[in-house]
Amino acid sequence: MIGFLRKINWGVALVWGLLFVAANSSFAFASEKLPPEKAYLNDVYKNMMDVKNLHYDMAIKVETPMGEVQAEINGEVQEKPLSLKHDISIYFRDIHNKENTVTLKQFIEQNKGNLVMYLSSNGTWIKQIVPVGPSLSKKLSADEKVAERMNMLQMMKSVKLKKETPSYKYLEITLDTIQISDALDADAKLNNAQDKDMASVLALGRLGLLAAGDIKYTLKVDKATKLVKEIDIDLTEPIRKGAGLFLDITNPKDRTTIEDFLKKSTLNMQVAYSQYNQVSPIEIPQDVRDNAKEVKPAGKAIPKKS
Repeated sequence: MIGFLRKINWGVALVWGLLFVAANSSFAFASEKLPPEKAYLNDVYKNMMDVKNLHYDMAIKVETPMGEVQAEINGEVQEKPLSLKHDISIYFRDIHNKENTVTLKQFIEQNKGNLVMYLSSNGTWIKQIVPVGPSLSKKLSADEKVAERMNMLQMMKSVKLKKETPSYKYLEITLDTIQISDALDADAKLNNAQDKDMASVLALGRLGLLAAGDIKYTLKVDKATKLVKEIDIDLTEPIRKGAGLFLDITNPKDRTTIEDFLKKSTLNMQVAYSQYNQVSPIEIPQDVRDNAKEVKPAGKAIPKKS
């Protein structure tokens, strides 16, 4: 269960990453004139980078021959200090149509170079500290903000107007996974990553990205405010391609069964954003801090308290 929840957390990170680029990205950017739709999107991201807090509602749906999983995550996030809170509901239906629902609550906060995560399951709070480095709290200058927007736009192979209504624009964005993979590698080198486990994860992630090919998603933009209202992304095909690479590498005995499972499985994610700069400060209750049982990442010592 905890492993699945960590994947959900990475889903949150993915959605956040679609909106914001990490402050320490080492991507060089070009100053050439942007195509019309990219220029419009540049204005949108300029507004998004000024957002200090927001609310979001995420829905993840996985359908497989073994059953169905649906997750709803209602969350809030604030920039300074970086903090998040989530109410998570996970619904399972197995191959025998047996239904199960799990309800969880989560808080995440930055403490210097660490992310401190609290998760409640079955009435018990657990705490985990994950080192991330100081870059999350770096304050960007005006020039650095421009550079970050250009970095993000360079990671987009194309931006197309899918449809338009009086109130909204729907933009289809195709991410260039080659450039994203290169950016991950450059970022790791820039930060002189020493963690062998993290280096392995990044290496596998880069391979998976390259195998997945271009990733497409749709942005719904409020024309009046030029702020993102929704993201809709179908990860079915990229995951099939990415998994295919690892099947080629490992060549498991049950390869045919796994390939059939992947062909019959789908993964979709939608996120709606609201309450821009209207969210109350996120506070972790003192009883949660006092009573959470600390667990360490597998194979790691618990980081020293600051």
